[in-house]
Amino acid sequence: MTDCAEEQEMEVEALLSILMDDMAVVTGSEAIAGVTHAPCYQIVVSPLGDGEEEDPDGDESQRARLGLVFSHTPSYPEEPPLIKCRSLRGLFDAELVACKSMLDALAKESVGMPMIFDLAQAAKEWMRDRAGVVDVVEETPEQIQRRLEEEAVARLRAMRATGTPVTVDSYREWVEKFDAERALKRLKAGQGGSMDDDADAAGGERRMTGRRYFEERTAAQLEADEKAEGEEEEDDFDFGDSDFDDSDEDLIEFMKGGGDGDEDGEEDGYGDGEGGGDDGGDE
Repeated sequence: MTDCAEEQEMEVEALLSILMDDMAVVTGSEAIAGVTHAPCYQIVVSPLGDGEEEDPDGDESQRARLGLVFSHTPSYPEEPPLIKCRSLRGLFDAELVACKSMLDALAKESVGMPMIFDLAQAAKEWMRDRAGVVDVVEETPEQIQRRLEEEAVARLRAMRATGTPVTVDSYREWVEKFDAERALKRLKAGQGGSMDDDADAAGGERRMTGRRYFEERTAAQLEADEKAEGEEEEDDFDFGDSDFDDSDEDLIEFMKGGGDGDEDGEEDGYGDGEGGGDDGGDE
């Protein structure tokens, strides 16, 4: 019994040093009815943690406050403490009953060791869940960098899957940029340069128009045709004397002379024939 009393006293001192103004002795209607062994203490439980502020646009759940009243029994911590849940702000009776049932079950599991601080933490988690408060986890610089990279990759994948959405502002920005580029090209063209030349000078690619495709295709086709004709001319045979035998001298002379020798011979033969006929006739 003496050991239990010492543990109870030490626990109260530790809780007061941790919770400070959030823990105080209560009496009367605020206390647990019928308790005579030890004082009743109330711990004010908020859904917000240290450094957290209420959301101005949030509902009343973040402003709610729970009064966790407890009192040690003679055999505590060998048995659960006496517990009472009070609404200090914004809690309904049904919610208080649910919270007390959760704390009673936890107290039975913690028999044999001081448990009031654990019960207060469990009540705080219950209040945070009720208010929808999300715990803010402090990240190291490496974790922040990793998270940002993962978010960037996820956004890039989403953009590749769906494309960049066109909004009124993005379309207006594109139109203004396009009009400015066209105006600059027209201005340069009016100073003596073509719009296509200006585009090349600016480092941009010239747009393939139908006329440009036809001109480039025609020039390429003409070049190919000229090349083909040159190859055909190279393939023509140039006959020389070495390509024929000695018995083909008449044929060589014919090809070199264009056949004039034979024709002259035939003409001469034809003339001689006529002369011979005349002579024969005269005879």
